[in-house]
Amino acid sequence: MISRENNFDLLRLVAAIEVLFQHAISHLEISNLNKFTNILSHFPGVLMFFTISGFLIFSSFDRNKDLKKYFINRFLRLFPALWFCFIITLGLLLFFNIIAFNDIFSWTIIKWIFTQVTVFQFWTPDVLRSWGVGTPNGSLWTIPVELQFYIFLPLIILLLKKIRIVYKFLFFIIFSLAFSFYISSKQGMPETLVIKLLGVSIVPYLYCFLTGSMMYLFWDKLKKLIEGKALYWLLFYIIFNLIFDVKPSYTPVNLQLISNLLLSIVTISLAYTLPKLSLFLKGNDISYGMYIYHMLVINSLISFGYLGDVKYLFLTIIITIAISILSWFLIEKKALQLKNKFL
Repeated sequence: MISRENNFDLLRLVAAIEVLFQHAISHLEISNLNKFTNILSHFPGVLMFFTISGFLIFSSFDRNKDLKKYFINRFLRLFPALWFCFIITLGLLLFFNIIAFNDIFSWTIIKWIFTQVTVFQFWTPDVLRSWGVGTPNGSLWTIPVELQFYIFLPLIILLLKKIRIVYKFLFFIIFSLAFSFYISSKQGMPETLVIKLLGVSIVPYLYCFLTGSMMYLFWDKLKKLIEGKALYWLLFYIIFNLIFDVKPSYTPVNLQLISNLLLSIVTISLAYTLPKLSLFLKGNDISYGMYIYHMLVINSLISFGYLGDVKYLFLTIIITIAISILSWFLIEKKALQLKNKFL
């Protein structure tokens, strides 16, 4: 039995902050903090998110295989805030004169609107590339990846039931890693459309989700090595990266793969070490908001010409936190309260 006392809320918040810091320091050209981002790059928030999702979503589905409840819960967690984020994005595009009001009814913008409110958030038309970093909200590329995992997991569990889950997981982990190796081998070469589309699919990142799922699957055997052992795993992870001069990668090769695996172990171990640390959040989870809104703040600051000063990093943090708190209390929390009403 897995304890319900854990630090996952806190870890998601830390992961979201890491992504915010990396993007803000890079895009706002705060060069004197580049060494700090190099340290942060050893703890990539997106990979931590993927591991956590694999662990928790499998855990949720394992406890209750009601598909209707499963998909309603996933929908209510992602889409209400995502649609609110889209409304803010559209307002900012109008405010900064990237598009005019009449442009909303053009075929290009209609297609873009469709992608933003469904499952194709990675697409940006050329007409919107003049704002900020060249895409209104580039962080949203992970939303379709998450959604694909939500669909993939019950499919792989419910289909071919005579095959043990562990064998299914291992097959897809190997498949995902093989594709990641392939992408890495093609770096520096022109990308084909197929490779581009697969690059924003679940395929290259599935191994990371399933690593989290495998840790849940074998939790009874692993918990003695993981619960309360975060400091040991963290030290081992840091020493390994320093000795072999590696860090985690979205498409790992060679020793990067071990670094990714160790990061996954560190992440889950942190969740079950001093598990009361998350209590100060009082059940409030602004991590999703921090993740989906921060690039809107960064793009706006770029449009105002606010670059090259650390104070703009703090401004990004303050504004993003404020929007995320509003989103949590006005949108996300209320949406989550609707779960039982749809069942």
